[in-house]
Amino acid sequence: MIKLYDALITQSLPDILGEQPWCIALAKVIRKQIRKTMLAGEKSRTYSAIDQGDHKVLDVLAAEMRTPGYSESFSLQVKRSLVKGTLAYYSHAGTAEALKVVCAEIFGDAAVLEWYEYNGRPGYFKITTNSPSVTDNTINEFIKTAERVKRLSAKLDGIEVALSAKQEIFVAAVLHTGTRYTFRFIN
Repeated sequence: MIKLYDALITQSLPDILGEQPWCIALAKVIRKQIRKTMLAGEKSRTYSAIDQGDHKVLDVLAAEMRTPGYSESFSLQVKRSLVKGTLAYYSHAGTAEALKVVCAEIFGDAAVLEWYEYNGRPGYFKITTNSPSVTDNTINEFIKTAERVKRLSAKLDGIEVALSAKQEIFVAAVLHTGTRYTFRFIN
């Protein structure tokens, strides 16, 4: 099978015509132009090549598509995920689902709780996460993002970050009986 990139037009012509020097020269010129066109087409595909895009390309795409929650400080993986989900996001923008998607992409393991799920005030919601990568900067970026993504009538009640750690706890007890002290250490 002949690939278009390597093809010469003389390969599809009768031998008597394809062997003429002027025809061979014309075929090589045409192949050169086809290669340039294919290369330009390869460079122009951006949306279908998000997984190959670098920071600069993703930043431009996000600005062009007005990707919600996007920040140039995010990691390459988060940027790709946000840009890929932009069109799907706009199909359900302003809903709790859109906020959940953005939360999951920025925080990783996160949940959006509506007011009735945590006995809050009507119209409020809160975000809970147990991601250890959450920092003050991440939370501030997310608050800005949530304001752009949420429905206008909803209000952010807060962000709960629940972190757990393994820790050994040692307890000591003292018993006082007169002037004599007895110490017992429990391990």
